[in-house]
Amino acid sequence: MSIITSRTRTFFYLVVILAGYLTYVTIRPYLSSIVLSILTAIMYRPLYLRCLRWCRGYKFLAITLTMLALSISLLAPVLLVANITIKQSLQFTQDVSRLVTGNNTILLNLISQTNMLLSSIPLVDYQITEKALIDSVQKTVGPMSTYIANNALSIGSSSIQLITQAIVFISVLITLLPNTPRAFQIVKDLSPLDDQLDQKYIQRITTMARAMVRGVLVIALAQGVAAGIFLAIGGVPYIAFWTLLCMVFALLPLGVNVITIPAGITLIAFGSVWQGLLVLIGGLVVVSNIDTFLRPMLVPKEASLNPALVLIGALGGLRLFGFLGVIYGPVVMIFLVTTVEIYLEHYRYDRSSDTI
Repeated sequence: MSIITSRTRTFFYLVVILAGYLTYVTIRPYLSSIVLSILTAIMYRPLYLRCLRWCRGYKFLAITLTMLALSISLLAPVLLVANITIKQSLQFTQDVSRLVTGNNTILLNLISQTNMLLSSIPLVDYQITEKALIDSVQKTVGPMSTYIANNALSIGSSSIQLITQAIVFISVLITLLPNTPRAFQIVKDLSPLDDQLDQKYIQRITTMARAMVRGVLVIALAQGVAAGIFLAIGGVPYIAFWTLLCMVFALLPLGVNVITIPAGITLIAFGSVWQGLLVLIGGLVVVSNIDTFLRPMLVPKEASLNPALVLIGALGGLRLFGFLGVIYGPVVMIFLVTTVEIYLEHYRYDRSSDTI
């Protein structure tokens, strides 16, 4: 048995730091996919265990069924979004074509109402003409087409990168699904803390991850659909696109009011008073309170977090990690809160006994 001295211990710690740094540099391009696969493994672990019982312990078959269910649950929303985007894009292209040829009567009425609104504003001497608007649209659409054509190669390379990220995601997920308890045990063995404290970290973080994924997605879906209904009643065009956009904004801290408030004000400004008021009131009163109603049912007490910390975590995570940072940020915040709680309960300096 080798003798461990302070010199060998210091050298080993330097080796650990070097190994950790090299590992981070190696996996950094795929870090987001790895984190997402960990969260997905946590979310789909119960389904995997159920499939494992159905398959009488055959892990390969259970993993296959779980991955199939995951693919369906992911592909269905993606196909729906793609379908909505394509249809709305075709409709928008047709409307732009009618605009360029001067046959869009709805747009002509909109220009007339806008000019009436502008003429009613004191000290404003400006009118919109159909020719100026058509020229503006042509100047906007032309560079967009040129940009897409010139960047086709970069779009193709992005597709290759996306495929690589998907391969990493699937590989890590397949590894973690049957080995999640073992991975948690490795974390406990490596940690110098008591196993109970390690378990508290693991439980709080996994519960928060499940709550954020389940709660955020369900609430965003409910708020987006509700906002879309109010916008449809208000007569807003391209309603499928705006509903989809409301779902996206519902994932963010600002919420769907970013869409409903400007839409309501615009409707009122162009004479659709009751429609605009309906969109405003519906967005502020009904849609905003969906979160208040659903969150207590979807987010357990173990994952409860101060709304200010959720907001800060979501905004910070959005900036650091991109779109998925809306989920990552609050998980980081619950990690911080758990650390503070453990410090106050177990490691705070006790002056009365002069011990730690």
